[in-house]
Amino acid sequence: MTSPMTRRRFVRGAAVGAGLVILGDPLLARAQRATDIAFTQGVASGEPAQRGITLWTKLDGLETASRLTLEVSADPGFGSTLLATEVLADPAQGGSARTRLEGGPLQPGEQYFYRFTTGSQDSPVGRFRTTRPADSAEPVKVAFFSCQEYIAGYYYAHRDLAEQDDIDLVVCLGDYIYEKGFAGTASVSRPVRRDESAPETGETETLDEYRAKYALYHSDPLLLEVRRKFPLVAIWDDHEVEDNYAGTFKGGAAEKRRLAFGDRRQNGYQAHYEAMPRVRAAGERDRTYGSINLGAAEVFLLDTRQYRTNQPCDPTDSALAPFCGPWEYNRGFRTLLGAQQKQWLKDRLVATPAPWKLIGNQVMMMSLDSTPGWPLNPDAWDGYGAERAELIDHMVRNGVEDVSFITGDIHTFFAGSVSRTGRAKNSVAGRTDGARATEFVCGSITSPGIVDRLASRERERRAAAAPIDGLVLNVNRHIAYSNQAYKGYGLVTASPTELTVDYRAVRDTRSLQNTASFLLARFRVARGVAAVERTYSAYPLAPRGSGPLPPSLSPTAAI
Repeated sequence: MTSPMTRRRFVRGAAVGAGLVILGDPLLARAQRATDIAFTQGVASGEPAQRGITLWTKLDGLETASRLTLEVSADPGFGSTLLATEVLADPAQGGSARTRLEGGPLQPGEQYFYRFTTGSQDSPVGRFRTTRPADSAEPVKVAFFSCQEYIAGYYYAHRDLAEQDDIDLVVCLGDYIYEKGFAGTASVSRPVRRDESAPETGETETLDEYRAKYALYHSDPLLLEVRRKFPLVAIWDDHEVEDNYAGTFKGGAAEKRRLAFGDRRQNGYQAHYEAMPRVRAAGERDRTYGSINLGAAEVFLLDTRQYRTNQPCDPTDSALAPFCGPWEYNRGFRTLLGAQQKQWLKDRLVATPAPWKLIGNQVMMMSLDSTPGWPLNPDAWDGYGAERAELIDHMVRNGVEDVSFITGDIHTFFAGSVSRTGRAKNSVAGRTDGARATEFVCGSITSPGIVDRLASRERERRAAAAPIDGLVLNVNRHIAYSNQAYKGYGLVTASPTELTVDYRAVRDTRSLQNTASFLLARFRVARGVAAVERTYSAYPLAPRGSGPLPPSLSPTAAI
């Protein structure tokens, strides 16, 4: 266990304080005591608030609803206990147990430790921090990651993340699991780990299959250590259900479908909630969007998958895709967010008192063109251009500044500026649009990109990535940084005066020897300026190439 943070003070005490609210379960009084069942999936905390937290664990093989004891302390050795309560582990919820603590001894901006016990066995000791007061000027740190296909590589990036300190929140931006194997498809880089959770068809569809998939991912101790040490919030993208699905429209990856898509989607959603430290809202059980105010930054969490209309020009379900153009991508009837979520986001962006607005977003907000004005990926905001323009116009009209999107999905490190068209210039109307926000796109934890399909070793990947990065930068002048050679995650530090973003990378996620992590690049964004300043890079930026980006070398070809 890491020693207490010096910039934190502990709350001392030995009893439950007045005003504590604990979300309970009506089955608890009738449940038996859990015995002789191991905590193989560890512990996790989430949904932090100034005086609140959600705490989670899971018991594999649980057959009947059972009681656990939860203890919270300011002392990692539990020399004194601030509170102790009973919680329910329920086989109807995959054996998961969670409870929401509000008030009582919990104080803003403090660090606490917790553990579950069956009486005969204790869980690992987890830790969490409550959020600071909204007017706090203290810097906050938010780590963000996405796309961690288990078979594609080892979680060395999670080891590096767990070794960081003073992280207030970890955000998974989607693709926490993969419903089928994609690593190794048309690739020289073969899978390095086995997935024995998958059924014979290779497609995860039933609830039990999704539960087995999360159990496989949670067999990795490096991922479990991140969950144990920091509050985690996860928003889903497509692979938590089915590749490239859109709202109620099925995706294009399923080959031997055994269930109706609606049933498969519900199974994926259920298993996701069971695996996360999150309490489902009674009236909106599948709602994942919301925000967490950390003080110097408010983190907005979007759902760009559940409420969207179907993608335009999608070759998996449209014979007209080859004849599709920018006029189709920008049609106003399409929505990525849905009306209710979009209105919530607009209202909250105006209302938040936080200096920085960090929008956790599954798919890329900036445009990614093959030639100017011709997007490569209709599954991202490029396929919903009118809604992107509507959101940016709303920010301009209401004076909303200091917005930065943190994004996953595309398995590539990008950084740049966002305008109403997604570009430095509106190629359709021919007018220049100023940047109104910034965006930082993290590389994947393990999931392969196009470069991984061309080369496997680090030196070969760098050589293959350089011309592709150069072409991306040449065609997309709003993108200030591109690196497709490495895997890793992002780390944002928000202070009242500036935003700094580190890209942390791993040498080789497939190697058992070349496992080191390092600082790949660092960026700065000043208050009131929607521009990315690169202050450090481990390698020179690829020179901007000439000519279009061939579709066969598109960074979207492998997601």
